[in-house]
Amino acid sequence: MREPLLLLTLLSHRLVANDTIKALRSGKGMIEYNPACLEGLSDPELEEKIKIETVRLLLRHPYRRPPQNDPAFSLIASNITLNEFYAFKELPYRASDYWEDPGFRKQNFEFYYRELKGLGSDSDSGEDAEEAALWDDDDYMDQKMKGMVSQAALNKTWGSLPGELVETLVASLRPAVDYRKILRGFRAMVLSGEKVLTRTKQSRRYGLLYLGRKNQFTTRLLIGVDVSGSISGAELDLFYSAMNRFFYYGVNTLELLQFDTLIQGEPVLMRKARKAIEVTGRGGTSFQPLFNYFSENHKNYDGLIVFTDGFAPIPQLAPAIARKTLWICNSKANYERHCGWMGKLGRCCWIE
Repeated sequence: MREPLLLLTLLSHRLVANDTIKALRSGKGMIEYNPACLEGLSDPELEEKIKIETVRLLLRHPYRRPPQNDPAFSLIASNITLNEFYAFKELPYRASDYWEDPGFRKQNFEFYYRELKGLGSDSDSGEDAEEAALWDDDDYMDQKMKGMVSQAALNKTWGSLPGELVETLVASLRPAVDYRKILRGFRAMVLSGEKVLTRTKQSRRYGLLYLGRKNQFTTRLLIGVDVSGSISGAELDLFYSAMNRFFYYGVNTLELLQFDTLIQGEPVLMRKARKAIEVTGRGGTSFQPLFNYFSENHKNYDGLIVFTDGFAPIPQLAPAIARKTLWICNSKANYERHCGWMGKLGRCCWIE
């Protein structure tokens, strides 16, 4: 093992013999191996097997279980991710085996897992599921792997690891953005209301002789959805679910406006939007028409939410408009690409 970081990763886990598995698997602070299977391997073949598991551990795949976890899909998604960032010779499953679109290259583990689940086929490989049998959420080991990557970044002890893999490992150290916290903060900022008279509440000063007052929310939000074809139906469903959940209380009206290079149609109420939405698939996107519309009608709305993959020219907007804007990317990878400029033009997060 020539890479110092991979050697340290290997030494940080207990080696446990298990003659019931195929060759190697990792998780729960262990690397299990089948002695009989490894005996017949040449030194380069054995080194690659160990390298696969140590890179997998550094990326923390065995310690970050996706929701409603399917072990076989988890293993396939992990292998695809490893093959995208390291040229393994014998590791099965590559992005090109499932998708021709180059947009599926160089994505993260969670992205591939979600897309595999979205293909609609059942995972029927018991062998793949067995290789991921030790995988589970483990905060201790997750933080331990992060610590090793942090030390490697500090001391520049990457060895001969490819540059793209190093960038991916360093990017994984960034604090996770809790989109729930971002949405709550945005909601609190844009809430508006007015006091109205009511017979159901007595006046504090004059008692039952006079009508009481209550606060009535009047908040109206405009939601711009990129329909250029870069966002899938499953991502739209997840977005709608989050909007309905976090903006149910305190928001009087949610209006949705579709856009690609131009505004598509008129705003529609959120509850009718799922049936009215039409992904055009033209490929082009421009944010400027959306922000022009919002600027012209800003008196009618308290805030703007933009759901997009972020691939479009950066729009020009006034600081007052930026303060009312929330950008939501359709994946963590796209968020990391665009958060630099989005953060200067409002708040930003991702949902996946």
